[in-house]
Amino acid sequence: MISIDGVVTSVPLPARGDFTIGRGSTCDLVVQHASVSRHHATLRMSPLEIMDAGSRNGTRVRGVLLGLRVATAIEVGEAVQIGEAAILIQPATLAGVELASELPPPPDSIARMLDMECARSARSRSPFAYVRLETREPRADMIGLLRAILRTSDAVGSEGQGSYQVLLLDTNDEQAALALSRMTQLLGQHGISAKLGVARYPRDGVTAEQLTAHAWEQLDRTPGDTPSEMDAVRELIAQISTGDVSVLITGETGVGKELCAEMVHRLSARASRPFVKLNCSAIVETLIESELFGHERGAFTGATHSRAGLMETGDGGTVFLDEIGELPLGVQSKLLRVLEERVVRRVGATTGKTLDVRFICATNRDLADEVDAGRFRRDLYYRINGVTLSIPPLRERVPEIAGLARAFARRTRAVVLGPEVVTALEQHTWPGNIRELKNTIERAVLLSSGGSVRPSHLAIESSGRVRRSDVSITAPVDRISSDRISFSEIEASPPNRRTLDSQTLATAVADLERQRIVEVLNQCGGNQTRAARMLGISRNTLLARLDAYGFPRPRKP
Repeated sequence: MISIDGVVTSVPLPARGDFTIGRGSTCDLVVQHASVSRHHATLRMSPLEIMDAGSRNGTRVRGVLLGLRVATAIEVGEAVQIGEAAILIQPATLAGVELASELPPPPDSIARMLDMECARSARSRSPFAYVRLETREPRADMIGLLRAILRTSDAVGSEGQGSYQVLLLDTNDEQAALALSRMTQLLGQHGISAKLGVARYPRDGVTAEQLTAHAWEQLDRTPGDTPSEMDAVRELIAQISTGDVSVLITGETGVGKELCAEMVHRLSARASRPFVKLNCSAIVETLIESELFGHERGAFTGATHSRAGLMETGDGGTVFLDEIGELPLGVQSKLLRVLEERVVRRVGATTGKTLDVRFICATNRDLADEVDAGRFRRDLYYRINGVTLSIPPLRERVPEIAGLARAFARRTRAVVLGPEVVTALEQHTWPGNIRELKNTIERAVLLSSGGSVRPSHLAIESSGRVRRSDVSITAPVDRISSDRISFSEIEASPPNRRTLDSQTLATAVADLERQRIVEVLNQCGGNQTRAARMLGISRNTLLARLDAYGFPRPRKP
């Protein structure tokens, strides 16, 4: 299957031998696109390998650029990037039926395509729509029925009995509405009762998780439902994106302020220009000015060469300053000058450079209170506060929780979230907002071992806290390195009967998770990266769990 510029086609492959790919007419697979070289790459069928033939724009596997004529093994179902074309090697059969060009990709391919479309559309500015369709009357010919009313460039796949996904590529809002109307009419003609949920890029989200979650949310809605809190936020984002007024995004930690800032950029006329961002709280005070404005060679100790700052890098596009409330007062005054004059001067320079940028700032603080306390400049506050975008916390966005949870669960592993799990999630207060929800789902998927997630796997309480284990832990700190921890001596003192009787369900689940982490780390010799891969979570999530359970963090040798 080849996807390029929104057009998806399927081509049969030989059982053995080499298969050349390129723009030239002599290649076995001709891909007519400027990013593809005349003889771009060679696909070997047995064993399955891809080799770059000296192309101009390169061949990538798993995001890594291949060396010249270096054969790299790939797996069935894995995507290969040839210039700007994405090639997915599919199995010759699917559920015992030969794959033909008119058949859809398998469900994991739809997920891969959704990721690729988000990345491609960020570059090309081409909108698309993602649709979820759920029906209580599964039909063997459902894929064929949908394919008959879709374009050849669209993709459709099944995710199980009565569950389907559709990608409408290069589709604007009007075209998406028309496609949904055709689907609804088709289902009605065949007496099929179904629910549809649609998410549009970039209006409803800019990541695969955002779009998946929004489509899930739409499935549970009825025509009489009132708009949600985030519907109002998305509408305001669409309105303010057309201008260049500065935007201040406020909200608690973890509510998705950065993603909202990117949505503003992707919907604006600057979408084809850079979107650069800086977390003001993550840079030490002595380096913030250099990061923002750049510096000239010799401006300070260690400045061995001139360097453009964030402002210059974002010229023509959008500059996003996260946690702007953390900026020191001295830097605030210089930032105000840039905002007023639209001229940036590097540290150590005598002249400035005119800028054309749009500023979006975000904070989890109440800047009005910070102004009153003298920690934030009043004039800068009024300058960045052209339009305020207030993102509500997750506890006020209950209809979104189930969709977000399902999106995170499917991102980690294909598991089922039952109604009782959804109820438990919706009753939680989520002080950590979406970030906490994501970590909770990752942990629950880990504890479920890839099966159905149960409420006991969530380890959450109504207080919004995860209970730590009462078990004592000891560790040999002197045997810790940067990525390896020796857990052979970390033991859990078995709890006595009294402890077990007094344990809450959340505590018991936390104990189970901690023990599982210790076991896997022992198996991996303390290697965190390997352990995280075996546990099915990211390394950052593993480190967060180590902190939560009191394990000593690694230190440089």
